[in-house]
Amino acid sequence: MFARLPSVHARRPRRHGRPPKGIVLFLSLALLLALSVGALAAAHSTTLELRMARNALAAEQELLAAEAALAEAEQWLATHADDPTTLFPAPQQGRLASPAYGDPVPWQQAAAWTMAAALNGGAPIGGQQPRYVIEWLSFFTDIGTNTTPLPPATVDVYRITAQAGTVVVQTTYGRVRGGGTRRFSGRQSWVRLR
Repeated sequence: MFARLPSVHARRPRRHGRPPKGIVLFLSLALLLALSVGALAAAHSTTLELRMARNALAAEQELLAAEAALAEAEQWLATHADDPTTLFPAPQQGRLASPAYGDPVPWQQAAAWTMAAALNGGAPIGGQQPRYVIEWLSFFTDIGTNTTPLPPATVDVYRITAQAGTVVVQTTYGRVRGGGTRRFSGRQSWVRLR
């Protein structure tokens, strides 16, 4: 008499080719999570590369400032150091005599430095103003070589140490008393200590 109606809870036949409804949401969330992790990794990598580039630029600026401090000290020697016996030592002005054997290295003492005022418009580099120390190491008489003898000239030998930030560079510098040039005049060596 009465036809039986299907139950609400009865199973419907599955249609082939369509996933169950909950799997689409799960796959969407998994894809979103994977994209978010990739974006965070890319952002972290970019931040790290920017820091590395900033540090490399700062190190290059410090090296250039230290080199400029060396050049300033060399320029001072070229124009002022005709008689080192009257100019050295002057520790308050960054000019020192050669240390005796066993004495501490002068350029490692904080009070020995003088500021390189002409550099960078007076702005600190790496947290401090570039600075230098000039040490009068020795002198000798240059008479040339056996094949090309020259009139005797006294050559003074200096060690210049400059620092800018964490960079420390050092040169040996020769200067002929009374001016002029010889094979030992000018910058003889250069080394980066730090």
